[in-house]
Amino acid sequence: MEDLVKRNRKKTEQKLIRAVGEVFRIHGYTGIKINKVARHAGVQKNLIYRYFGSVEKLFRTYLLEQDYWSFYQNNLDDILEENKTDSGKNLAKNVLEKQLDYFYSNAEMQQVIRWEISEKNEISRGISDARERLGEEMLGLTDAYFMNPEVNFRALLALQIAGIYYFVLHAKVNGSTFCGIDINKESDMKELHKTLKQVVDWGYEKASK
Repeated sequence: MEDLVKRNRKKTEQKLIRAVGEVFRIHGYTGIKINKVARHAGVQKNLIYRYFGSVEKLFRTYLLEQDYWSFYQNNLDDILEENKTDSGKNLAKNVLEKQLDYFYSNAEMQQVIRWEISEKNEISRGISDARERLGEEMLGLTDAYFMNPEVNFRALLALQIAGIYYFVLHAKVNGSTFCGIDINKESDMKELHKTLKQVVDWGYEKASK
């Protein structure tokens, strides 16, 4: 009986998470109201309070599920241990490649990022701050390697990550090329993957000189 109750709760929680995402996609952040979310989920609104505490906390749960960086947060200790030997070089390349693929294929995350940079609020700031804290942990692997003042690896990564966001959003919103590159073409996507890794390699090579 207890297992059945837990399964039913899990199903209801997932219904609510999907529902708040649907409301967000259709109406934006300002349209997220508890009655509207409950109707979309087909459940009583008191379950939002019971399971999540508030509709804001429900929405934050949805955002965390969509966020690319949540995988690294949940596996951080193992990831850091596995990537010590090369001072985070392969980790940096893998993170960038996977972020490009994930962001390109996830329309919900694209909408989340557009919202985060266009509307100032505590929820989006909290998610951004959580990413920054995670980034600090991961960059701890690289900082000692980049003592050479000629290479600011943090700035290098910042430009690449921001470029991924802009490149994908530009292609998805306008459907146009950028610098003559069409991210919707497999061949051009492969070139972007190659270049992301090359830039990391160049940074490490420059710092070693």
